[in-house]
Amino acid sequence: MEVSSGAEEGFVREWTPCSHILNLIPPRIQTGIFSNELCLTCVDAVSEYIALGTNVGLVYWYDRKKGNIQRLRCEASSSPITFVKIVNTVDYMVGAGNAAGQVTVFQIPKEHPENIPDTLKPKVERKVERYTIGDLHKSKITAIEWSKNGMRLFSGDKNGVIIMTEIDFYMHLCKSMEIVNEEYEIVQMSYHQNTLLVSSLYRTILCERRDARWLVSQLGKKERKSLCRLGAVFQHSYARGGAAAAYCARPGLRLWRADARGDVQHTLLFKEAISNPLTVAELLNPAQRGAGGAAEGGGGAEHNFGPLHVFREHFLVTHDERLLYVLDPRSLTAVAVVDDLRRIISVSVNKDEIFVLEGPRSLLRLAHAPEPAALAQATTVPPRR
Repeated sequence: MEVSSGAEEGFVREWTPCSHILNLIPPRIQTGIFSNELCLTCVDAVSEYIALGTNVGLVYWYDRKKGNIQRLRCEASSSPITFVKIVNTVDYMVGAGNAAGQVTVFQIPKEHPENIPDTLKPKVERKVERYTIGDLHKSKITAIEWSKNGMRLFSGDKNGVIIMTEIDFYMHLCKSMEIVNEEYEIVQMSYHQNTLLVSSLYRTILCERRDARWLVSQLGKKERKSLCRLGAVFQHSYARGGAAAAYCARPGLRLWRADARGDVQHTLLFKEAISNPLTVAELLNPAQRGAGGAAEGGGGAEHNFGPLHVFREHFLVTHDERLLYVLDPRSLTAVAVVDDLRRIISVSVNKDEIFVLEGPRSLLRLAHAPEPAALAQATTVPPRR
């Protein structure tokens, strides 16, 4: 019974296209006398907003309730945005890293609830604040992670350097320091209670903050046999309490489950489960089979699990360039597979919804249910002619 309830709970499909968002983003942009094609490069989402990075140094900030969009511009740079990450705290904080190694932080004030009397609203409307972290990274930003309160930002790059930036909102200052150099590209970072879980092309480590120092320990005893783009993530439940677990992708469609100290407790094998998924997600506009889409791929030998995301508390979402999986580590099942995607550029998971950027102008929302009616109505726009 657990498998069927897991399948029901982890089921996803595409309900409506995201054309209402894409219609608000121009296909080309004028820079001086030149006109460049505007392509989307990365995505992150929270319940109220979606951030979309572009190849021209802009981040588009989409309001899911009002259905409008705002441009966030990085300081003096048109370098492509390579990674974007939002944290919802007192304000919304957006970290955007680019191909030149610069990280820009946007602090976006929250709107006051409508029922607050005018007398309690501040006299001066707060504007978006921008912090720029330059000169510390010498290569493309490949991963960004926030602490839950938005006061620490971790940025990792193609050369394996991880920088921690501490932000003082009141003094409008930020100070940055290098905490580790792995010498191989950083694939993913996950932060929980003073511990940063890091997966590079070479290995997975835990960086634990003790006083002013960071102690580094390797997760698991075995080295990888070859460099591999594998992810790692902390999974925990604030509602249920209990200790956090670290899930770490391994070659050959396997996962390690470790405790928060990095001791591996179980190896989870998914190769067979992926050949027999419980459901295959329905897409509204699937890629043509055999026309360069994922659908032509078969067998699982060459596939690996990339970045890992926690979905609906119990499940893990992971992907390679072509296929996206919803895994249930409790029953070792592949609850859902999405195999009709064109090419996965970027994935973001927000609670019970998954956003997939599958091309420079193609964004999908996969979820257990349609968007709430209020959101859906607010975002309805006439179709493009």
